[in-house]
Amino acid sequence: MSRPLEIRVAIAVFVAGAVLFVGAGALRDAAALTFPVIVAVIGLLAAAGLLARWHSGGMAAFVAAGLIALAHMLIALGDVHWGFRVLSGVLAAAHIYAAILVLTKPAREHLQGVPHE
Repeated sequence: MSRPLEIRVAIAVFVAGAVLFVGAGALRDAAALTFPVIVAVIGLLAAAGLLARWHSGGMAAFVAAGLIALAHMLIALGDVHWGFRVLSGVLAAAHIYAAILVLTKPAREHLQGVPHE
């Protein structure tokens, strides 16, 4: 059974967001990578839950996306270089989109094991 588009896009957002955030953190200050790595691990765990079709993976991904989006919004509103603010704003929007995607009917049916059309 193939994954619906909603699940594939949500997984891509979590993985790409993790890579971009750790990369931007390394560019900004290699000594302060703790927070980007923690956020990346949370995002990758959410992606792994969706990939493995964990029954509670949708709700876990929803909560993880909300927390990650909140972290990115705080960075976007903070006092950092404008490039990092723009990146964090885009990543916040992408994670909110991923949170909405895991709540759709095809995604819920896929995670619950119900065959969909």
